Amino acid sequence: MYRTPLILFYSVALLCCGDDAGPVVNQPPEEPLPEDVCSGYPDQSSSPYVLPWEVGQSFLVVTGNCGLPPTHRGIARYAYDIGMPIRTRVHAARGGAVIGIEERFTDGNNDPRDENRIFILHRDGTVARYYHLTRWGAAVKLGQQLAQGEVIGLSGNTGSSVGPSLHFDVVRRSCGDEYFGPSCETMPVTFRNTRPHPNGLEESEVYRAEPF
Repeated sequence: MYRTPLILFYSVALLCCGDDAGPVVNQPPEEPLPEDVCSGYPDQSSSPYVLPWEVGQSFLVVTGNCGLPPTHRGIARYAYDIGMPIRTRVHAARGGAVIGIEERFTDGNNDPRDENRIFILHRDGTVARYYHLTRWGAAVKLGQQLAQGEVIGLSGNTGSSVGPSLHFDVVRRSCGDEYFGPSCETMPVTFRNTRPHPNGLEESEVYRAEPF
């Protein structure tokens, strides 16, 4: 899922709106952890992230952090796959600017090279990546500034999915112009609008999005 070259990017100023105010921070490179270690989760109560689905809805974490092989190990250790029906509305977990959209692939293709996705850049230089979206399901445009909680698109079942689902992760830093590649480390995140999860959302658990 991390090597697909076919994606459009847009050069945008980091003038993000919503909850994401503050100066841009250039994060220094970090040494990768062993692929079987997941740690360093930020305090949930002050997390800048909310669950990327509609308030009041609940969904199952199909694959969590340090999840079962072959997914979510190594550089992808802090990613999630959330089971949800195709065409469920996906919301921005954090405010930012849309820097990447791909939406032309058909559901059920089971090809990691053909995966619909949206990338959102935050003011601190991190990027939230939303994968497995349905064909022509993007509700945003390149360069668009988003507030936290806005609808960005519709979930699907494209690429290397585990079935109808949403893949969500946040990368630590730019991994080249396309935000793919072997140095593109995911980072631990928590979500402030759901029940306690000090070590990240747990695999095989259901989480409800509460008002924020």
